[in-house]
Amino acid sequence: MNSKFTIGYIDEDPKQVKKYKRKLKEYFYVIDYDIKKETTLESLMEQVYKSDIDLLMIDFKLNETNILAFNGDVVESLIYDNKPLFPHIIFTNNADDSETKDKVEDWKIIFDKTKVFSSDEEIEKFVTILTKSIEQYKKHISNKKKILADLLVKGEKEGLSSIEKNDLLVIQEELNNLDKTQRNEVPKQLTSDDKIETLSKTRKEAEKFLKTLIEKSSKNECQRPNTKEKINSN
Repeated sequence: MNSKFTIGYIDEDPKQVKKYKRKLKEYFYVIDYDIKKETTLESLMEQVYKSDIDLLMIDFKLNETNILAFNGDVVESLIYDNKPLFPHIIFTNNADDSETKDKVEDWKIIFDKTKVFSSDEEIEKFVTILTKSIEQYKKHISNKKKILADLLVKGEKEGLSSIEKNDLLVIQEELNNLDKTQRNEVPKQLTSDDKIETLSKTRKEAEKFLKTLIEKSSKNECQRPNTKEKINSN
């Protein structure tokens, strides 16, 4: 399995954090977040959005010890709204619990802690699911970036058809929508017809424009800020 991937784990219980760090350390780097009595939803999400992770694992019962005033479904909803394709799962003690299924729309992202770690086979299955989810997300971004790059190179060499110009605008919008927590990386006017025609005249400008267009949209893949893992005593 690919141990280079990093998972962010949200759990208000430090003992649970240490437990699952230990169980997953063979497969992933697992980081946690600074959760205190005064931690608000906004401050927690700020930590998450700034963290250098490939997948987010969210404990469902976050308010179980009265440290937090919300449960994992609220966090999941914000992730889905702001980073709709970003890999994330709900981690729970009972995946068949009616409350969990009532609050989380996509049942496929709900995983039962006891079942996942019930055997070596189940662990391998769980790790494979997470790894494939991460790889598919990265591949999706990579494919979009390649199409974008090819269109810009073609625009520089021979110009783009009206359909291709539209494709360029659509892909740029799709990349921006992958992470709505960021400001507009590229103002829409920069991908107007006039701008695209200008790009057709010089390869250097096209390459510069491409870099500007994608570097922030692919932040989680290429340019994420360093996040120090919170140290827990073993």
